[in-house]
Amino acid sequence: MSNISKLRLTVILIIIASLCIGSIWLLLPAPADFTGDQFYSPLGTPTTIVDLVLAIGGGILFLRALRNFKEHLKPAWRLAATAQISLGMLTVLFPIIEYYYLWPNVWWNMSSYLAFLVGSIFMYFAMRRFCRILDVNNWVTTVSLIGGVILLGWALHAFIPHPQTWDQFTERQYDAFELIPLIPIICYAAAAYMAFRIRVKVGAEYHRAFTWLTIGLATQAVACIAIGVLELVGYDNWYFNSRVYELPNILGDIAILGAAYYFNAIGMALPQRRKDAGQSANSVDIILYVAGLASDASKIDPYLDKVRIITASHNTSEQLNDEMRKAFLDAYTHIEDYLIHDERLRNFDAITLRATVVSRFNLTPDNSANTFWPRLDTKPHTRSS
Repeated sequence: MSNISKLRLTVILIIIASLCIGSIWLLLPAPADFTGDQFYSPLGTPTTIVDLVLAIGGGILFLRALRNFKEHLKPAWRLAATAQISLGMLTVLFPIIEYYYLWPNVWWNMSSYLAFLVGSIFMYFAMRRFCRILDVNNWVTTVSLIGGVILLGWALHAFIPHPQTWDQFTERQYDAFELIPLIPIICYAAAAYMAFRIRVKVGAEYHRAFTWLTIGLATQAVACIAIGVLELVGYDNWYFNSRVYELPNILGDIAILGAAYYFNAIGMALPQRRKDAGQSANSVDIILYVAGLASDASKIDPYLDKVRIITASHNTSEQLNDEMRKAFLDAYTHIEDYLIHDERLRNFDAITLRATVVSRFNLTPDNSANTFWPRLDTKPHTRSS
């Protein structure tokens, strides 16, 4: 079984495990003492279990991706993994609260906010570290500024009319506690924005991973906003009673699980799908693939100038002359050298990179004859000191 097949199987097993474990809880007898309460829902426990298994699974996949990336980037990966694992582990409180109906207990009720509070803070600092390493600096990476936004929102919240507060709190205690649900809204929104900014800058091979990560974090921010709205309008409504409010949490964790999958898949020998199995390999496709492995496209852009001139004036599926092959070869060797020595995200070596290209494009002596590939030195180029 190939590495990509094992990775896909892992993701499938995580999803199946979440559904199976959640379904098992449906077989447990309902707590009769609470089934008549206006806030009780039989779906409360299984939906939170599905969510926590997905979150923990995503965190584990983030840890699995550590081995593919540069040492100085690993703290950021560990923060992202910790964010998801802590989100999942602290979500364990929800099934306990739901099944034994502990919502009226103020301490258990407050503990239900810990999952998003801790997870969002870890994820914010993970994305912030990514931005710093990739020189994607913007106002949301400034901790003091984000803290100011949180405090400003907290101050303004006190002036927003709300029909009720918690029975156990005075008005001032309620206003003070509302800082807790506000922090995840700001942190997840800021993290989603940073993930999007990174996605704009990085090479094509990273786009899917950061797209799914952006979607997941934005969805988590929406879930936190929904909780913030419930804090203002009250919980006695269909959105909370039906546990629909859990849906954005689950969708967000699925998206982040997808991001973790694509981070692991970057650089794997994934055969390219072709309509015609006998179609010859194309020099442009090979160049674009290795160029997409660069985390900062601007660094390798100068090496692609001659390639752009050729593609603008010549059909690369036709026979290439020596000058064209030399231009493609020159572009490849420079990009390969950059990936091995200067790439800031992943670790690359020439032998593995070339093996991945051969596997991805099914290169053979016959179908690569019209490309630069046969001219590539058998011994990889090494940068002189």
